[in-house]
Amino acid sequence: MTGQDADGEGRSAAPGPEAASGGPVRAPILGPGVSGLVLALCALTLALHGIDSWAAANSPSLHGLIMWAGTLVTAPDMLPRQPPTPPLAGFSPYVLHVFVHAGWWHVLLNMGILLAVGSAAAAGFGRGVSAAAGFLAFYFTCAIAGAALHAVIHVNEPTFMVGASTAVSGVLAAAGWAGGGRAGMLRLAVPWLLVNALIGIAGIFYSIPIAWAGHVGGLLAGMLLYPVFVRVFRQG
Repeated sequence: MTGQDADGEGRSAAPGPEAASGGPVRAPILGPGVSGLVLALCALTLALHGIDSWAAANSPSLHGLIMWAGTLVTAPDMLPRQPPTPPLAGFSPYVLHVFVHAGWWHVLLNMGILLAVGSAAAAGFGRGVSAAAGFLAFYFTCAIAGAALHAVIHVNEPTFMVGASTAVSGVLAAAGWAGGGRAGMLRLAVPWLLVNALIGIAGIFYSIPIAWAGHVGGLLAGMLLYPVFVRVFRQG
């Protein structure tokens, strides 16, 4: 989510993610059960949004702190009033934006998609501590990639970006990898890539409050990096 005013078949020859034994990983897009890790990530995101919603009405200082740490602001020097630099020398929003949303509809949509595809993506890592760490590292890497592309595209334009859709876009591609190798990944990723490309083109002529570049960055990271993360972190 972004705000743009000053006021976010068969396998191909190339191998997909592989298990420790060297065999290809295959998992249905909607698996037989929801991953506990994915469920916990959704619960944490919803809980933090609930706290922020309460703070917006009851504790402006806490709400301001959350927005300061988690909202990615591009071209801040072009705003009428430049906001203070976020924590970690401005890096915190590249990670924490996944926990900040523009409203309940926004967070529920993102978490609904994560629940739908996240278990398949998580299954590729197997079970155990290393597997959980691998999925979370992959999730936040996609978030950072999405935020970075958004920041580059809008380097000379004030925008505000929040929402987990950067990371979820990467998980969408990962679910395709897990469920059908490269061909499965392309079946899921290419339509989403085209939708966001059209949004980006339309944004040249109209103000559209959708972080299409963030989606694309996260999606590309998922398309390219999921097999790498699986090989490094897969356990069991």
